[in-house]
Amino acid sequence: MKSDEAIRKRVKHREDMFLRRLFGVLAKMAKADGRVDAWEAHAAEGAFVRFTRAAERRGFCTKVFNSAKNSRMSLARLAAEFADTWASSKECLAVYEILWDIACAKGILHPAHKAALREVCAALKLPHQYFEIFYRTRRATFREAAPEEPSGANGPGEQTGEGSHDDGETSRRRRRRPPPPPKKTPLEEAYELLGCSPSDTNDAVRRAYRNAAKMHHPDMLRAKGRSEAQVRAASETMARVNSAWELIRKERGI
Repeated sequence: MKSDEAIRKRVKHREDMFLRRLFGVLAKMAKADGRVDAWEAHAAEGAFVRFTRAAERRGFCTKVFNSAKNSRMSLARLAAEFADTWASSKECLAVYEILWDIACAKGILHPAHKAALREVCAALKLPHQYFEIFYRTRRATFREAAPEEPSGANGPGEQTGEGSHDDGETSRRRRRRPPPPPKKTPLEEAYELLGCSPSDTNDAVRRAYRNAAKMHHPDMLRAKGRSEAQVRAASETMARVNSAWELIRKERGI
């Protein structure tokens, strides 16, 4: 009994650390340009689709994300620990894809995000060519932001020269919150849940559905010794996966 309890504690600790480092990396990328907005936070939710254990512990992951934004640990250090100790190379690649989603969420690639993506590619132990590959394949989805002008010696909002003043309008524009990301259609959400896209072939969509079903099937998790709470969460996710498949299947006529 003691041995079984010790094993459960080790498994729980490993899962906690995986999720802490995962959402720490996502939070640090989101704040690489100095702030986290609605688009970036929404893009970070892609981890709930990619990682079953994250979806099963959504509340825990959200708390980690919110606290990690102001953590003293650097993005590179978090990513290196994630790759060295807690994640496989396949999981690191999945995280890198989500990091690109976050960086390009507004259709603008900030210089700070670009530099962070280059740095974290190495920290995740991915081939250095991956940065260029992602950059080329996603180039049509964003424009690069020009580097920001440095503030004057007197600081923002203070007079910097004859006839020069800040009436506060610029500061108000900077503080203005962006609108929330556009709401996705049920069909778009269905494709996202299965991890595929409308441009995929019918066979590819079928494979995505089968993979999602294997990943979230409660019997599979029960056989792996997961807790009843995790099994119940998987049952709910499995129901959504089946509904997504039905919606896509009817839309495609397959």
